[in-house]
Amino acid sequence: MSTPDDVPDDAKKKDIPSILPLAPGGVYAVKWETRVSRAEPLKIVPVPYAPPYAIDDANPQCFFELRAGGYYLGRVVFEVKEDVAPITAKNFLQLCEYGCYAGTMFKVYPSNWIVGGDFTKLDEVIYNAEDPDFFDFANLLPDALPGGQSIYGAYFDDENFNLKHCGPGVLTMHNDGGGEPGRNGSQFMLTLDVKPQLDNRHVAFGQVIEGYDIIYALQKLGDARQEGETFQRITVERCGIHKPSTLDVQASAARGATAVTAMRATAMHGKRSARGARFRRNRIASPLKRGCARLGRQLATM
Repeated sequence: MSTPDDVPDDAKKKDIPSILPLAPGGVYAVKWETRVSRAEPLKIVPVPYAPPYAIDDANPQCFFELRAGGYYLGRVVFEVKEDVAPITAKNFLQLCEYGCYAGTMFKVYPSNWIVGGDFTKLDEVIYNAEDPDFFDFANLLPDALPGGQSIYGAYFDDENFNLKHCGPGVLTMHNDGGGEPGRNGSQFMLTLDVKPQLDNRHVAFGQVIEGYDIIYALQKLGDARQEGETFQRITVERCGIHKPSTLDVQASAARGATAVTAMRATAMHGKRSARGARFRRNRIASPLKRGCARLGRQLATM
């Protein structure tokens, strides 16, 4: 496509086609090159915020480092309520520890919640399987279920509903089954307001304790039609353990990784390879943990 000579250079860089409007005068789905050329740093301003639950220093803490539109936004720290929901907490903690959330993207539903944790849809610009900060899914977890899965296998059951969605900043499981119980995998939600409709349906297991200003600002990039689309890619660039647990709790998903759960996953996703069948049968022993162990051995020989 030719560009007139009298057009400023800055405008030439922005003259990239393939712009698909999602809402009149609002959010657009634009290919990555266009988003980078048009992106401006997301303005983050302080907002009044108090964690919805009392902070227990004995609980572990995880972190995400976020990026949007090519710009680094900062670090968000979560307290994971291992004392209330140890099975669910262990799932999130180990996915963070192994770097499974690095490269994943957020969907934003303004004034409602943010959904993340689908490690089968990675930001190809950020994700680098050769970087040890990222999990090499293709080699270490080749049979991952669409939408992601838990450390216990396909899915695990709802642990309890002791924590309520009583304010913004609640870290809760995204039930990957249209409301069907017992469909907890790797996906999670972050509330942006009081959401009682999530009570007794989604297992809350933590809260934002640092960086909520960043989470709140992400709403500016969301689709007002509540479809989760964002104007810029919002990516977890790094994840990990911010502070280890000092609690002595036992987390076992034996009651969660039942044969019923495996049958439900099989019915949802159809026939799998023989390797996939073996993978599901060994669902209680963490496949992600085995993959991480192999990764550690590979790094040790380098």
